[in-house]
Amino acid sequence: MSATGVSYSTPAFAVVKLGGSLLELPDLANRLHLWLKQIRRPSVLVVGGGLPVDWLRRLDRLHGLRAELTHNLAIEIMRWNTCWLASILPEAVLVKNLDECCRAWHRGQQPMLDPVAFCQRDAHLPDALPLGWEVTSDSIAGQLAWRWRAAELVLLKSCQAPDYDWHHLAELGLVDAHFPVVAARLPRIHWIDCQNAAEAPPSSNT
Repeated sequence: MSATGVSYSTPAFAVVKLGGSLLELPDLANRLHLWLKQIRRPSVLVVGGGLPVDWLRRLDRLHGLRAELTHNLAIEIMRWNTCWLASILPEAVLVKNLDECCRAWHRGQQPMLDPVAFCQRDAHLPDALPLGWEVTSDSIAGQLAWRWRAAELVLLKSCQAPDYDWHHLAELGLVDAHFPVVAARLPRIHWIDCQNAAEAPPSSNT
């Protein structure tokens, strides 16, 4: 039941994680519209940190910042990116929970996750994400897909995946160190190389 008193059913949906490096594409809005259309199911978008988070990592290496501080600042950067991206996407709306997602889909809108709200709530639940650089937007998107029981997680990346061995990909730095733990809980994962328009076969745990 929503805050308006109207009950919406939850469709089979996808969590779509947009890699931060893709934020620099000049025609991002048009490309993202096409990518989301290809998924052919309702989706909620999770936006990565990109260059501002890389800069934060550099500051951490220089000054030895506290893990909790850098973790929370990186999530704030994700939210900042989500807000500016929403401003150039038609029908985009920030959401904090699944109920708001369902309302957005019902209205024909594109929900985009408020990562600060989600991570603050997740921190108080069992199997919460750890604090530190081992968790990035990859694991946050995966955790969202698991918490909200999404049909699939779609990773929009700027490179190809050599395989679906998540431990191997973590060693290569293509996903974060915690992602293999999250991936094991998910029924289906797609990796799409958006720079070269290549889609890897889906990974399935079923």
